[in-house]
Amino acid sequence: MADSASASSPAVDGAAAAAAATLDGAAAEEGGAAYVAGGTSDVAALMGMDSEDESLRKYKESLLGAAASGDLGDTSDGRRVVVTEFRIEFEEDGVDDFVAELDTPEKTAALAAQLVSIKQGAQYKLRISFKVNGEIVDSLKFKTVTKRGLISQSDEIMIGSYAPSSTPNVFVSPRDGWQYAPEGMVFRGKYNCNCEFVDLHGESHLAFKWSIKIGKTW
Repeated sequence: MADSASASSPAVDGAAAAAAATLDGAAAEEGGAAYVAGGTSDVAALMGMDSEDESLRKYKESLLGAAASGDLGDTSDGRRVVVTEFRIEFEEDGVDDFVAELDTPEKTAALAAQLVSIKQGAQYKLRISFKVNGEIVDSLKFKTVTKRGLISQSDEIMIGSYAPSSTPNVFVSPRDGWQYAPEGMVFRGKYNCNCEFVDLHGESHLAFKWSIKIGKTW
């Protein structure tokens, strides 16, 4: 999927509808080229359906991108979704982005040991880079449970559905504008975050933990 600026690109009646790839609305809002496959996550099976229909074949090829030509990513990797980078971009000049690589268990464990300091009221956005291998991933979501003391808040971001490819996808949230860190004495302190990437079928592709400290300064 493409992010709002770069990265990779985001009905048919009767039996063909089950084979067609259609834009995923939630992902399209975030600027991507995601799609939902009707009934199958196997690229070869999807391309083989209604193969005599030239217009439908071209339509599926346009949505599947490189996967339609045989680029299924790293099929030797047993993971279907590999999150390569988790980045927090800050709007304020002179403040470096926070960047964590999450493509190995060791890197995921290293993130859990870090405390990320964020100034109260800071403007930020998430940028998630990931690859899809082997098969289509349907309706990928980024779920977060944030805890501070007895208070717990759950959030969910729809990333979308993607075909496999060796080219990384980049998802940005929010696509336009910025999110704001909480501000004020009552909100300052440490927050523990449990995050997970989960698809439509409930399969967990990555779970990780990290911690944030909201303070008066960076």
